[in-house]
Amino acid sequence: MLILGLTGGIATGKSTVSRTLREAGAKVWDADAASRKVVEPGQPGNEALRNAFGDSFFCDDGSLDRKALAKAVFADPQKVLTLNQVLHPYILQDMCLALASFRKEGTVIAVVDAPLLFESGADEVCDQIWMTSCGVDEQIRRLRLRDGMDEEEALARIDAQMTESERRRRVTRVIDTTDSMGEVARYVQTLYEELEEEESQRMGKNTHV
Repeated sequence: MLILGLTGGIATGKSTVSRTLREAGAKVWDADAASRKVVEPGQPGNEALRNAFGDSFFCDDGSLDRKALAKAVFADPQKVLTLNQVLHPYILQDMCLALASFRKEGTVIAVVDAPLLFESGADEVCDQIWMTSCGVDEQIRRLRLRDGMDEEEALARIDAQMTESERRRRVTRVIDTTDSMGEVARYVQTLYEELEEEESQRMGKNTHV
């Protein structure tokens, strides 16, 4: 099984690429979905966050007020670091369980979809890594349009993540998402089909060794 890492800065079109890969037949583990799951009431990540940040970020039913925590955390680099240190072990455990399940099913390509792929250490399990990119100006435009952020808030969210240049230095392929999402999806579909064929052939050869 080939493990393909997928990462990229906020509002760079990663969700479109991930959805295209899923629709093309890849098994996708979504770090964002896992991060929501591990902080649900009763889950260990919920209690760990409460211990780290206090009760004020939790609702009466015990659920995490994600928007309030995000607003507080992304204004302070030290809090971002603390958040990641608290949650990453639980998220990575979820990833390992998912990948083991995919492998047992005979999956050809599994995708690790993680905005913090390198920061969490999830890149260490990946055979290839793709990243999405559209430039900071376009990220700001998308964040203002999509989330109603002002420019200062958008820049703060972008600056809280790994720099574009650092990601580019560590990936296998950069996917430019400045074109229409339809064009991006068609390009990614072609890339996936080529990769799937290569991996299927490799797996087929290995079974005859």
